[in-house]
Amino acid sequence: GWVFGGYASESWTSRGDYVQAPGSFLFRLANANKFDPLKIDPGNENVQQCLYDEKANGPVFGGTAGNDWQVFTGTFEANKGNFVDAKGTVAIGNTYGVGTGVDGNAFCGGNLLYLDVEVYSIGRKDESKLLPEGTDWREVQWTDNEREKLKQHVAGYKPTSSSVSQANILLAGQVGAGKSSFFNTITSIYKGRVSSQAMAGSHQHSVSKKYRSYEVKAERGGETLCFRLCDTMGLEDANTGLDLDDLNYLLDGNVPDNYQFNPAVKITPATPGFKTATGVKDRVHCVVLVLDTRNISVMPEDIMGKIRKVYDKAMDRGIPTVVLLTKVDKACEYVGRDLNMVYRSRFIQDKVQEVNEKLGVPEYQILPLRNYSKQTSLDTKIDILSLSALKHILGFADDYLDEHCRSPPAENQL
Repeated sequence: GWVFGGYASESWTSRGDYVQAPGSFLFRLANANKFDPLKIDPGNENVQQCLYDEKANGPVFGGTAGNDWQVFTGTFEANKGNFVDAKGTVAIGNTYGVGTGVDGNAFCGGNLLYLDVEVYSIGRKDESKLLPEGTDWREVQWTDNEREKLKQHVAGYKPTSSSVSQANILLAGQVGAGKSSFFNTITSIYKGRVSSQAMAGSHQHSVSKKYRSYEVKAERGGETLCFRLCDTMGLEDANTGLDLDDLNYLLDGNVPDNYQFNPAVKITPATPGFKTATGVKDRVHCVVLVLDTRNISVMPEDIMGKIRKVYDKAMDRGIPTVVLLTKVDKACEYVGRDLNMVYRSRFIQDKVQEVNEKLGVPEYQILPLRNYSKQTSLDTKIDILSLSALKHILGFADDYLDEHCRSPPAENQL
């Protein structure tokens, strides 16, 4: 197939006019005829009309003598794996490649049926995206000693109520955000190696098909820690993924471990294994919403609506909610290079504020995170972020237990 495109040295801002954009060019990277890669520059006298910037059309390269490449016109449906006629045009030689003999056939094979259209923004490194050194918006000690302190704190956790042996933490979130990967990261820390006990991945639909209540051991063959991480099916569009009617029973502790989710069949008291008599020890004590940091601004409204409803249902029951913002290393280039930049990153800070505005979750309950994904050995900084997040989650679970396990007031003595 053909791989071709264009680079615009000026941003598209719907100015409704031709744009002087020296440095712009068209290119061909691959083609069915195995021609060499090709770069097509504008003629020197044509740089005033390198681009046409108008909101009714997609990107347009070329000027008044004729458009060299109009990428598409209007809007069109997602292709879902098929070629799409986006109603573009190509006529190389008007502004680009003037006098070179290069034409539309050499550029794209004369074919503007697209399988994929990819758009990239290229910018210069901007140090203003980082807060000055020493002004992190949250303080963290990135040391092996801090990691060990957090690890021991979580391992020594005991619920505040003697009637509850383990805090129940429910993980919910969009497909591929990293719910199962968070459990894998925590259990990796205590196993001393990267583990994949829970099925995880980046698929279009939820990898988690069962309700799983995972426990973590302090070490191989050691004691079980006093919390459970309960993994659910991912939140998808209105007709697939976790059914919000099922969520009520998950929050109330009615659903048995290993329950197989079926979007076509709702959970009812007649569901095999359904727990009818539940108490505080069975219920969820903290809800954790797991969101991909990169998707906050572009998340489909139906998915965001589902996430709001999860938060609302938890609030109605007095259950604290924490948001984990995952994949911070992929969302911010500085954090990707060095994880201890996470609290100097203005971008990550902005995403925390954006989640606060969209969901209403307080900022101190929104925690950046990086799960293990491609690593084959443990990383102190990943461990510190994950253990710190879990420490906060367990603290909020205790808040729920403190409120719901209080002893009834004594009767007045006569």
